[in-house]
Amino acid sequence: MEKASTFDHSVHVERNVPVPMRDGVKLYADIYRPAADGSYPVLLLRTPYNKEDAQTMNFAHPAWYARHGYVVVVQDTRGRWSSEGDFHPYEAEAEDGYDTIEWAAKLPGVVPKVGMYGFSYAAAAQWQAAITKPPHLRAIAPAMIGSDSYQGKAYRNGAFALALTQSWVLFVAQDTALKARRTDWASELSALYTGIHAFYKRLPLNDPPEAVKALAPYYEQWLEHRTRDDFWKRSSLSDHYDSINVPALHVGGWYDIFIDGTIENFNGIRRYGTDAAKDGQYLYIEPWFHMPWSRYVGELDFGPEAVNRIDELQLQWFGRWLKDEEPEAPAARVRYFLMGSNTWKEAETWPVPGAETKDYYLHSLRKANSVNGDGSLSQEPPGEEFPDLYVYHPSIPVPALGGRSGAVPDLTPMGPRNQLPIEVRNDVLVYTSAPLEHDLIVTGEVTVQLYAATTAEDTDFVAKLVDVYPDGRAVNIAEGIVRASFRSGLERPEAVPPDQVLIYTISLGPTANVFKQGHAIRLDVTSSLFPTFDRNPNRLMNPDEATEADFVTATQTIYHDARYPSKLQLPVIADFKGGEEGG
Repeated sequence: MEKASTFDHSVHVERNVPVPMRDGVKLYADIYRPAADGSYPVLLLRTPYNKEDAQTMNFAHPAWYARHGYVVVVQDTRGRWSSEGDFHPYEAEAEDGYDTIEWAAKLPGVVPKVGMYGFSYAAAAQWQAAITKPPHLRAIAPAMIGSDSYQGKAYRNGAFALALTQSWVLFVAQDTALKARRTDWASELSALYTGIHAFYKRLPLNDPPEAVKALAPYYEQWLEHRTRDDFWKRSSLSDHYDSINVPALHVGGWYDIFIDGTIENFNGIRRYGTDAAKDGQYLYIEPWFHMPWSRYVGELDFGPEAVNRIDELQLQWFGRWLKDEEPEAPAARVRYFLMGSNTWKEAETWPVPGAETKDYYLHSLRKANSVNGDGSLSQEPPGEEFPDLYVYHPSIPVPALGGRSGAVPDLTPMGPRNQLPIEVRNDVLVYTSAPLEHDLIVTGEVTVQLYAATTAEDTDFVAKLVDVYPDGRAVNIAEGIVRASFRSGLERPEAVPPDQVLIYTISLGPTANVFKQGHAIRLDVTSSLFPTFDRNPNRLMNPDEATEADFVTATQTIYHDARYPSKLQLPVIADFKGGEEGG
């Protein structure tokens, strides 16, 4: 242990303090203490991203929290940076988290109450620790994390989350290479990371560079388990809600890849958690993407109400549970940002009470291909209409412009962006409503029921909800994907009968958005969202083994008639000012 030094004249810092784990491995932590005498509760951040960089883009520096009366422990997780052991994502976080929490509760000058904070992997580390019920863990604040290791993280409805997974693996493997003193591998990975958009196109997926195979063997493991089997269930939070016994502040973002899982965690623990936990679940949703957190998201400015105030929010949260501080006013169970109006709303449950599902049916007179077509949306059910057709070839996928991905914006598609550059393509069907006569408030889960046929034995269908501005801009709100061979479940793929009309229910996830008067509602339908998800080769094969030689063309037929009424389903609520919405 290094000798304590003074930081910023008000906080004492101890660097590289060893924390013994039950198997003898030592994990190292930095400890930030208020300079004033006294005993303080503990805030714990367990991160694989370097404890010396704990401020990140989203949270204040640990010293900031220490100045507000906490002993802050920031620890490198097993096998990362200064800590001993081998890094296998998520595998050791439950036991290591338990051991660290109980160790921290016994530190000198500490009130034996521990809270945990952090986002993404650090949020998963909180959940894994909470499942083990450490006696001195009192509250957590997991941000931007899902409910399941498979669904919504590594995969979504059978499609591989390519951009998030590959960018994360390269980022983490670089650090592992440097720790192993393999500067040659570090240079190779750095080059791939810099040219990541080319790396996304590398095939086959299950034959990565040697440096990735050696330093991140879990990547190939994730590809090997392409269905939701026992491998994934072991680390799934949703299978362990009944083990959670602590209050949790669930922080999410409307453009974050984990938003549906974040909400599922909130509802799941309120329903299945222990009695001690059920009443301590709170949900807070900003319009942000994964990182950085700001009022400026993608191409939109959500205004001063969307600025990052997470640190102040966490002080209130941990003050309540670790210091017995009474809030100035009772906190709403759910606080969410309503995009479009750029205001905050409150509720006691999610979904928000009073939402009514309204169906918007797909129509076209001639064809809906691109914005040059005549595809339309209306609440009038279809009669006799011809279907729309388009061709999907995986060698020319439709690029993802913004949306819900992960990592950082320059590596993966994230956030709201104008969709017109892809809506001019004939392999994108575009259905647009008439301009709205009144504001339409959509709050809840958006779904699409798509009647479709394909000439392929497997393919993908993508649906995207878009807000069309009076000046023509088309800004994405939410999107979803389904791999056709996984249409009946995540356990086993099955071939698609060629040219047979099947119904695909596609969740576009939750959102809260006001479609303003004069705007229009749009639905885009296509078969790829690259590189957010991998390209389907249109064959019933292991897509991880596919090369371009395996790609085949698929002709997709989207039906919208009286027998096959494809539709967009929007959860619409009454206007907050008391009126009813039009549309």
